[in-house]
Parts: sequence; C-alpha cells; structure tokens
Amino acid sequence: MDIRVLRYYLAICQEGTMSRAAEVLHVTQPTLSRQIADLERELGCTLLERGSRHVTLTQKGLYLRRRAEEIVSLADQTAADLRADDDIIEGDIGIGAGESEGIRILAAQINAFRKRYPRVRFHIHSGNAGDVIERLERGLDDFAVLMSYADIDRFEHLRLPPTDAWGLLMPEGDPLAAKEHISPADLDGLPLIVSEQADRHNTLSTWFGRHGRTLDIVATYNLSYNAAMLVREGVGYVLGFDRLITTGQGTGLEFRLLYPPVISVIDVAWKRDVPLTPAAQRFMEDLTASFSA
Repeated sequence: MDIRVLRYYLAICQEGTMSRAAEVLHVTQPTLSRQIADLERELGCTLLERGSRHVTLTQKGLYLRRRAEEIVSLADQTAADLRADDDIIEGDIGIGAGESEGIRILAAQINAFRKRYPRVRFHIHSGNAGDVIERLERGLDDFAVLMSYADIDRFEHLRLPPTDAWGLLMPEGDPLAAKEHISPADLDGLPLIVSEQADRHNTLSTWFGRHGRTLDIVATYNLSYNAAMLVREGVGYVLGFDRLITTGQGTGLEFRLLYPPVISVIDVAWKRDVPLTPAAQRFMEDLTASFSA
C-alpha cells in the first residue's frame, strides 16, 4: 500500500464525497477514483459504497481507515524525527495515559521541558491500560502512564512520587456522605459503576473480600467525567480515583475514600531496547533526574 494513496483514502473518509476530497487534495476526481479502485483491487475487497451524493465505508473500509490513520501518523512522525537537526531538540512526544493524579506531576514536567525546548510538541492520548500499552507497543506513543500495572517489569519504567487513592463518588447529600470512610459492607446492595480496568482485573476483589459475592455492578466506564454524569443522573455510585472530579458543596457530588485504604502506584513506562527519538530521550532523562531519587 502506498502512503500517498492511504492519504487519498483518508481524505475521502473525512470529506464524505469523492468530489470534495479531490478538491482538498488538488487532484481530479477521475484520478482519485482510479487510485481508490486500484487500492481495492490490490486488497481484494470493497472499501467504499459509492452513492449519488456520498460514499459509505464498508466494514473492511472502516478497518482500513483505523489502520491507515495509524500508518500515516507513524510515517509522518518517523519522517519528522529523521529530518530533525541532531543539535536541536525538537519534534513530537506521545504519551498514553489513564486518568490519574500522575498526570498533574507529568504536566509540571512538560511545562518545564517546553520552556527549555519550545520546539517540542506533546500529544496526550487518554485510555485504559490496554489502550495505552497497545499504542506503546505499536510505536504510536513514546511513553505510557500506568497505574499498578502487574507486568510493569517488561518495560523500562520510572515510578512517580504520587499515588492514586480509591474511593466512592456519590450524589451530594447521600447518606454515605455522612461517613468519614467507606467500608466494603457499606456497598452491599448498592448499584456500582466501576472502571473497565478494575472490573477486568478484579482490582478491588481483595478489598471487598466476602462482600464481593453480592456486588451489583450496573455499569463500567473508562472516563471519570462520563462516570460522574451517571452519578448525577442517579444510575449508581462510582468506584474510582480521588481528585479526578471536583466534589463538595455546590458541585452535586461527594467523594469518600475507601477503608482499609486501596492505593495504586503510578509508573511512566517505555519500551526496552528500542531507541527513543532525541526529544523523547531528553524528556526521559529529565524525568529520571527529577524522580529516580
């Protein structure tokens, strides 16, 4: 597959019609149609259903769109890295991360780094552990921020000083808000909303103990903002990290820590035996100097 043709294909996906895509690409419509037809023949499948007004992606077309976005992004990043002047720190640094207090610490490092190297641009991609690890493995991101990841030693990694504390997000004025802490027994019979990662890996199973047999998990989430909206609308109570959602008087929400405490450590990880770009290497060295002690 030719990168140029993949760019053509992505333009069609974005514009929705051959004619508009041709205008954006500054090519003729017959040329564009021929290039896509050649691509379909090369791949042996139909990518687009041509209508009188617009095109519709087939299932394989949707799959190619996702892959083409990754391929083109990686090609652009590689070209930019190779063009960069060896004596100047510039370029792009990709960081995949879940929602965590660790991002605040990392943000301060990014701010300080850009004051020294203003030609470096950061790209932050949010997701659960599976998402950010997949991006790291594919070379789409340079670093991943992971919380209590069990297999962390297969990566080079640096432990950040803060930790994430688990607790319960509830409506303001809820009877549980009168408690200083939340125990496993407090959650018996309550509709619970848990993070996808915690649900998949049974992160809280030890804490729940015997109460885990009667849990009522009504929903899962991967973004705390969306989870908070479910709480506001009365769907249930969110089990998640502290300090991610504004709570307290007037916010409509309250948060109480779990007891016994449940704490997640935070690591910045990068691939072993894979050279980092000069910008990412310098950023990693700065992180290490700041936090390795």
